[in-house]
Amino acid sequence: MLLFILLFVMTNTSQAQTSGKRVKLIHTDELMYDKSMVDAQRLIGHVQLEYEGTMFYSDSAYLYKNDDFDAFGNIRLIKGVDYNLTGDELHFDHAKKNAQFRNNVTLRDRQMTLTTNFLNYNTATEIADYTGGGNIVSTKDRNTLSSQKGTYHSKTETFFFKDKVVLKNPDYTVTSDTLKYLNTSEIAYFFGPTNIKGDKTSLYCENGFYDTKKDESRFGKNARVNSEKNILKGDSIYYNGVKGTGEVFRNVSIRDTTSNYIITGDYGFHDEKSKESFVTKRALLTQFYEGGDSLFVHADTLRSRPDSLQKNRVFAYHGVKLFKTDMQGLCDSLVYVESDSLISLYKNPVLWNEDSQITGDTIDVRAFEGKIENFYVSGNSWIISEASKDTYNQIKGRIMTGYFTENDLTTVDVNGNGQLVYFPEEEKKGKKNLMGHNKGDCSNIRIHIADKKIIGIKMEIEPNSKFAPLSLSTLSEYKLEGFNWRGEERPKSKAELLELN
Repeated sequence: MLLFILLFVMTNTSQAQTSGKRVKLIHTDELMYDKSMVDAQRLIGHVQLEYEGTMFYSDSAYLYKNDDFDAFGNIRLIKGVDYNLTGDELHFDHAKKNAQFRNNVTLRDRQMTLTTNFLNYNTATEIADYTGGGNIVSTKDRNTLSSQKGTYHSKTETFFFKDKVVLKNPDYTVTSDTLKYLNTSEIAYFFGPTNIKGDKTSLYCENGFYDTKKDESRFGKNARVNSEKNILKGDSIYYNGVKGTGEVFRNVSIRDTTSNYIITGDYGFHDEKSKESFVTKRALLTQFYEGGDSLFVHADTLRSRPDSLQKNRVFAYHGVKLFKTDMQGLCDSLVYVESDSLISLYKNPVLWNEDSQITGDTIDVRAFEGKIENFYVSGNSWIISEASKDTYNQIKGRIMTGYFTENDLTTVDVNGNGQLVYFPEEEKKGKKNLMGHNKGDCSNIRIHIADKKIIGIKMEIEPNSKFAPLSLSTLSEYKLEGFNWRGEERPKSKAELLELN
């Protein structure tokens, strides 16, 4: 019996050592064979096996005739000096060149450590894959990663992760459905729903990449960035975490959650450090108010930045158009100051409220919670409203201030070079008719309005006024010098703001 065992061992050992494509037995403290126990050589103590340059170490092993083997206890697989694998159990398939590790499996290379309980490693392709959960710790940075499934290409140091993927760093956490990670460049590519959460910023996308070394990201498909008070959305987003800047492309949306407004367009930029944002190309600001009413402002470019009180200032440039159910306007540039609830219109501005058209060199409108409180017009101030077809009530002066009650204009003060033309009405048999027209000028004028009609005029400092019936009036007297009715330019809806371009 002993002679049979020795002959079997010598035959198998000789075959293994003479063939370059077979498993070689390098060392074992004891070697036995008992077919009744297992049809394989039993290697016990400090076992060393080699296959095509890959070394296997274990406490014990079964080496089969076909060169497959099972190893047990303190298993190590070493491939050169680049990496090694350890585990409690191993089955090596000679034909497939596949090493199947079980329990307490660890894969280490120069830059990372992978731990799992089930891992397959192919000695030819040098590809390792695991199932049932795994964790990776980078030895050259502070990144850790876990997932249910993973594949590692050791030649390219590339990982593919699937299901419940979590990449952690002290500065951020990434969760994803599918992730590809390049260990050499430290770039992660995302496929499927992905979240990146930092101390003050979180990002979401359904495809994209994140350069963990440069802290740069590009996201696509339902991409968004949430900061302390802003939400950025777009078809794609580029975000630089070092600079704290984000660029948004197509279907852009930047929402201020504290001031309850949103800016949309086709290109956007946001600086998290300065809190400044701008949007161009079909840019539209929507300011939401309680009660469902909203203010819409369209311009070529919209820019937002905080003031010293950390309240927002919104600047609109070129071709500005605004629409609200009780207020519409046009100008070349506009500034909205949140802290003062003030909207200022510059360069050929015009503002409409109900039946009134307001123009001047500049117009300031103060509104609180969506309700207009007053307006202030500086330089070449006008307010015009239609009395009937081709006839208009007009007030003109150097400076003009209007006051509102529940969004209805009730009082207008004119200071300096005041002039007016208005048409009193009389009602006969339920029908209102113009009685004539009143034309006057005075340095300062106060006009009282009710139900959108002038009900009283107070002229101060050398007033000059006259009334004339229509039958004794000429058309030239109906209009003050510089009269310009712009009713055809008035925006009629939110949709029309963008259509007017």
